[in-house]
Order: sequence, then C-alpha cells, then structure tokens
Amino acid sequence: MADIMGVTASALAAYGFRQSVTADNMANLNTAGFKASSVAMQDNRNGGVIAGVTQGADSVDISREATDMLVSADGYKANLKAATVEDEMTKALLDIVG
Repeated sequence: MADIMGVTASALAAYGFRQSVTADNMANLNTAGFKASSVAMQDNRNGGVIAGVTQGADSVDISREATDMLVSADGYKANLKAATVEDEMTKALLDIVG
C-alpha cells in the first residue's frame, strides 16, 4: 500500500505537468502549424499517478485549454488539501504519543 504523501506528490507533479502543457498550447495559439498536445493521467499500480503527453492532430482550441486549466487547478488544490490533512493527522498523532 502506498503512503498518502507519495500518492499526493505524484498527483501534484502530474497536475503541474498538465498545466505546463496547457500553457504551452496557449502560448502557441497563433503559431502556424502548431498542433495542441494533451496529457493523459493514469493510476500507477504501486500508487500514485503517471502523466504522459501526446501530440494531437488538432490546432489549439482555447475553450478546451481554458477548461483544462480549471480542471488542473482544481485537481492540484484537492491534492494539496490531502497533503495538508495528512500532515495535520500526523501532528495530532505525535501529540497524542508525545
């Protein structure tokens, strides 16, 4: 079983990576011939998240990129909250023991 911080850290890295790919797509919105990339995230069988980038065949769709930025931000916030709660639980446990 994977530890919460390890799973959360991999998810934070994956959402950060997804956000950077979205930013790259937005930066190249008006670049002739640029094809938007996308990030696929999947569960790691040992716990955590694996993110991989794929080159698309379509040009940049600003509405799709804006939606991806919101999803990435919410996913990042949720995993950051999980890390905070895990930290608080560990502190509470150490206060009980100590």
